[in-house]
Amino acid sequence: MKTKLLIISILILSKLGCSPNLYGQPTPRTNINMIKNGKVWVPNTSISEAKQFFLERMDLKGKFLYKGIQYDNIEFAYDLSSQTIITSIETEYKTKRYIVVNPYFLDGFSIDDSSIKYEFLKGKLIHEKLAPNDYYQIVKFNNTQYVINRKKHKTLKSDGSKNFKYTINNDLYLIKDDKLVLVNRKNDILEIFPSKKKEIKRFIRNNKLKIRAKTPMDVIVLLSKFDQ
Repeated sequence: MKTKLLIISILILSKLGCSPNLYGQPTPRTNINMIKNGKVWVPNTSISEAKQFFLERMDLKGKFLYKGIQYDNIEFAYDLSSQTIITSIETEYKTKRYIVVNPYFLDGFSIDDSSIKYEFLKGKLIHEKLAPNDYYQIVKFNNTQYVINRKKHKTLKSDGSKNFKYTINNDLYLIKDDKLVLVNRKNDILEIFPSKKKEIKRFIRNNKLKIRAKTPMDVIVLLSKFDQ
């Protein structure tokens, strides 16, 4: 197994390149100058199944909000295990390299090539009690904002094989009247909509929704019904 992973890593590095002196960042179409402030991305585990990436994809397409400038049509990946954004650049030698986008300047990003619109912002741009430099998916409704801190942790499998897997470890929040509420179960939502408790319970039951960290999109289904 170790030999196989080593071969995979070598193949990945040979494809991506691993010059320690290369820095870079994608540029807007209207700007031909390269913004140099990223670092070369070197995978430290096998990425053959892409389990650690958001939507398990390395070819997401969307927008970056970077130093106040919007960058369109960017192809990238979001590594949930390290909260890093990975994208490619063209070097001065016309070769392709993958970099970790400098998180100090990246305030947010969105995904456009999915059936669902995903928008992420830094916590400091959403609420003062959120981790300021973490990225949060944000969905806005009439009276509330739903916020998801998406994370995956690498853990050993329980079969004694010494292999690992990625487990979901999201944090869910609702913001109403500028108050941040941690959502762990349906009762946390019921407290925000006390006049609709019976209807919400019935809707959750009839639609078999699960209000929990592993199924964060179920809350969106619920709020789309009761906060529109």
